[in-house]
Amino acid sequence: MKLTPLHTCVSFIALSSAFLVSPALAQDAAQAESAEAAPESVGLDAIVVTASGRDKTQLNSSVSVSSISAETIQSLKPSSEAEVFRTIPGIQVAGTSGPGGNSNIAVRGLPVATGGSPFVQIQEDGLPTVLFGDIQFGNNDYWTRFDSSVANIEGVRGGSATTFASQAPGAVINYISHTGKQEGGFVSVGKGLGYDETRVDFRYGGSINDTTYFHVGGYFKNGRGPLHADYTVSDSIQVKGNLTKEFDGGKGFFRLNFKYADTQEPNYTGAPALATISGKNVGNIRPYPGFDGRDSSNYSIYNQDFLIYNRDGNLERVKMDGITTNAKAFGGQLHYEFDGGITVDNNARYTKMSGGFASPFLNTAPTSSVLGSTVNGKTVAAIRYASGLKAGELFTDAYLDNNVNVRTNIRDIGSFANDLTLAGKYEFGAGKVTARAGVFYMNQKIAMDWHVNKSLRELSGENPSQLDLFDSAGNKLTQAGTSGYNNNWGNCCARDYDLSYANTAPYISLDLDHDMFGVDGSVRFERVKASGYAIAGGSEFNIVSNGVTIPTITSNGVREQLNYTRSYTSYTFGGLFKVSPNVSIFARTSRGGRFNGDRQTLGGKIRDDGALCTSGDIGSNGCTADGITPSVDFVKQHELGIKSRGDLLGGRFTMELTLLKGSFKQSTFELSATKCPGGAGGCVIDAKYKSSGAEFFGTYRNGGFSLVGNATYSKAKKQGAGAANFVRADGIPDLIYTVSANYDIGEMATVGMAVTGQTSAIDSNGFQYPGKAIFNPSLRIYPIKNLELGLQVYNLFDTFDLRGNGGIADAAANPVVIGGAPALGRTFSGSVRYNF
Repeated sequence: MKLTPLHTCVSFIALSSAFLVSPALAQDAAQAESAEAAPESVGLDAIVVTASGRDKTQLNSSVSVSSISAETIQSLKPSSEAEVFRTIPGIQVAGTSGPGGNSNIAVRGLPVATGGSPFVQIQEDGLPTVLFGDIQFGNNDYWTRFDSSVANIEGVRGGSATTFASQAPGAVINYISHTGKQEGGFVSVGKGLGYDETRVDFRYGGSINDTTYFHVGGYFKNGRGPLHADYTVSDSIQVKGNLTKEFDGGKGFFRLNFKYADTQEPNYTGAPALATISGKNVGNIRPYPGFDGRDSSNYSIYNQDFLIYNRDGNLERVKMDGITTNAKAFGGQLHYEFDGGITVDNNARYTKMSGGFASPFLNTAPTSSVLGSTVNGKTVAAIRYASGLKAGELFTDAYLDNNVNVRTNIRDIGSFANDLTLAGKYEFGAGKVTARAGVFYMNQKIAMDWHVNKSLRELSGENPSQLDLFDSAGNKLTQAGTSGYNNNWGNCCARDYDLSYANTAPYISLDLDHDMFGVDGSVRFERVKASGYAIAGGSEFNIVSNGVTIPTITSNGVREQLNYTRSYTSYTFGGLFKVSPNVSIFARTSRGGRFNGDRQTLGGKIRDDGALCTSGDIGSNGCTADGITPSVDFVKQHELGIKSRGDLLGGRFTMELTLLKGSFKQSTFELSATKCPGGAGGCVIDAKYKSSGAEFFGTYRNGGFSLVGNATYSKAKKQGAGAANFVRADGIPDLIYTVSANYDIGEMATVGMAVTGQTSAIDSNGFQYPGKAIFNPSLRIYPIKNLELGLQVYNLFDTFDLRGNGGIADAAANPVVIGGAPALGRTFSGSVRYNF
């Protein structure tokens, strides 16, 4: 994608407009903006529209739900989509994977066994962007980008997420778009200060006539990013819009939606660090000399493209361009209220989508572990720089990066989705009964080919060189630092597949709403039809690459032809007591299932005829394991909550507190050696987990002061050596929190401070890493009417916050060498915004 000239033009026009267009009232524009974008402005009176019946306020809903306005999210200056999710209570994510995505998104202490977000669904305007949250190399945070088209984000945890959405027993996160019913918009230009990054955000909506209105918004982004890559790693555009026509006196509306996205963003894979270890406690963590993960990465001009052995049997040079997406979506929404209390809603969307994943994974290893080892049948006697100013010189550093160069071609991840609901409301004594019936259908395509090269590079945060290996006779054993094509984790991961999953889910609910209480229950009947093929890697063979013999694997091994259907049921029951007009108490119990999609393939769980293996098939029909039981993972949850609002110290507050208890099992394929026994890639992990805790969400407003905060406390455990032995789960801190405060200084300026942090977490080997807080201040000034100048700081105190899972690289060294994923360091950005 070549957008640099376009970005330059847009930046110039936007900046010029900001200073030259005749100004209007800045505060009026800000109020118009917030009227549509800030549901917390009406607090618990906001109608819940996500994974619900769409006719109850937050206060009177017996589910845990929070609505976060676009303005609140923007004040946090999130560095990635994962940091957006941290604003939602119950969602637990490190937020260090970068703007491209690939985060592990846990919910309510229910950990992620391998990767992605298996129990969390991300939606745009009520429909999932992808059906499964943990598609291998296709996590759901690749395909959604927060931008100015979004009015607010609603997060429903547990409860009705189980039955009003498929594959989402943990939570639904819904990006809700502006519609233009409230006229207005803005153009904003943001620039990195001290690093190369430009972002232009825009939106505008308004009426065409009395019954028709529209909205369009999006962003452009280009640059090398805050980790100072020496080539362009961000090059993105996204535009979303809708057109709404109301009819029959406001009884109904029809809305057309569209989205175009062509994005390229880096995926951060961590950095080395130094630390002190006492027992199992890791402390005094600080940057590794020459590689400070707060402001540098292993993206390198000497590795900005590399060779893969492609699915056509040829060597192909591909870009190291992070996570790329290309999406074209078109859909429509219909709502109509018939006489007699009958309402029909239909939401449909077709999405053509593809992309790619290219990243230099990082792992710190002693150089001594390579010297003297056997590589490609020869003993390694020397290591030399393969590129850069030192090309050809001996490499003598104590540590190197021995992880993979990976490229995954996501040929097709498109879908068609439709959700149809019919509801009827009837008087029942002193209350009202609402009955709903609906059917959801989604056909999800997943077509990919994987290329994981064995690779060696210098351990440096400034354009690391690839490293070549030589034997004692001076024979070269690698080519441009690559010692194998598609074989880094063995034949598990040179795979090629073209899969299709058709999910049909009828659902019904019954709701009784009384002046003093409410009770409800709903059931969802899932049926998923799997088809297509998956091919594993075959036997290793040699090819010649620029005169060097390199071992290679390609997808010509075991072939599975999928042809099976799996059905299961999810349910939830809840009750709410209306203590007063400002206080309600609720309780809920739920059991939700999620289908194990592409991670079920090539694990010996599918018969030769395409059916799922039974326990009786093991040892025949191509079966090595039961496929039926692990094809669906179930989550059980119990909740007890209170919601309240009222006056406090001259201002108004809202508060939601939910006590939690849950458990789940998960069977999933792990592609890397990170968690596989013995360090071998390609294993199936079967695990059981349980968790208890609480989540909190609160707001407070007093004059020009506003505060929004959330916290999630959980005791997450996984099954240990015995059936009754549960130990602390890795990667989940006991407490994770986000707080955002703003103060309006009259009509002149707004001062803000956002804090995001967590307590300690352990890695997969039980080592505990301290948790820290990051402070992000901001300042917005209104020098003239309708013009806003902004200054934002991320990580004010430049805290070295190792949020991601760590790992001990060399415990014998002093100080100890570790690896992990730190949050971004102190980063400044400026912005100019014109409201209209």
